[in-house]
Order: sequence, then structure tokens, then C-alpha cells
Amino acid sequence: MMNRRKAIGGMLALTGISIASYSGFKFFYENTKSDKGQLHNYLSLISELVDILLPRTQTPGAKEAKVQDYIISYMESCSSNKEYNNFLNGLKDLQETCLSTYDTTFEKCTMQQKTEIVQTFENNADSGGLLSKISNKINGRSFYTILKKVTIEGYCTSQMGATQLLNYELIPGRYNAITTIKPNQKAWATK
Repeated sequence: MMNRRKAIGGMLALTGISIASYSGFKFFYENTKSDKGQLHNYLSLISELVDILLPRTQTPGAKEAKVQDYIISYMESCSSNKEYNNFLNGLKDLQETCLSTYDTTFEKCTMQQKTEIVQTFENNADSGGLLSKISNKINGRSFYTILKKVTIEGYCTSQMGATQLLNYELIPGRYNAITTIKPNQKAWATK
């Protein structure tokens, strides 16, 4: 004779496993599917974001160096579907946060409001710990981490960034393996 509790427990376990399997499949399938080509709609938002991250000082800012075009090109052609989705969803979340907090889009916010929003996203970004590394493997890098990395990469490889921020030599004539940098000396760049 079968124990009623074991039968009910077995049915519940089987139901739970099937729901978890379906949810897991749906989650991973949605993250691998991507509708690339949407970032051009967010050009002005990305322009304002890179201007907050690398503003104009004595050297041109990221917006002037057209880093926003580099980010769109990179994300459309070189990123994985998972990272593309994370970036696109991050842009949407940023706009929703601005609309709910300040009742306006990010582009129309004041400089202080923009800085506060970006700071909020930075605080919520990866902490660098073990759990963060595991999460990055499963979910991909966070929106802010992608934005920051690609902005710096795009700026340092742009003509303005390489020639006006970094110390650029068109044809380097020497190689110094170990060198000390003097205070306020520019780092080296190659193109």
C-alpha cells in the first residue's frame, strides 16, 4: 500500500522540477535571443552618458570624440546577445528611473540629476567579489560595467583621446621596458 504523503510529495516535487526547468529554459532562451539594431534609437542618451563619464576638461570629452558612435558600433557588431540585452535593458531602466524620479528623460535632466542617476547605477554595479563573478558568468556583465569599459576603450582609441589625452608617437623609435612616469606626465598611446 502506498503512503499518501510520499505520493503527494512526489507529485509536488515533479511539478516543481518541471516548473523550474521551464523557467530556466525560458530565462536562458530570452537572454540568447537578441534584436540587434535598436541602439541607434538611443544615440542622444548614450551621448549624454559618455559626457557624464568623461566630460570635457583641458582635453576633449568623450562626446566630442564621438565615443557614442563607437559604443553603438561595438555593441551592434561585437557584443554577445546576452551583453547586448543587458546594455539595452540598462538604457531602458535608466530612462525609466529618470522618468519616475525626476519626471523627465535623462537628456533633459540637470547635470546634478544626471550625475546622481549615474552614481546610483555605479553603486548597483558589480562589486568584484566571488558572487559577482559567478553572476557575470550566468547573467553577463552589468549595464554600467559595459558602459564604462566601452566608453574608456572608445575614448582612448579615438584620435582625440590618443593624441590629446595620451602621449602619442606616430612612429615610436625606442622601446623602454621599464620606465618611471613623472608627476602629471601623460601615459603613452599607440594607434
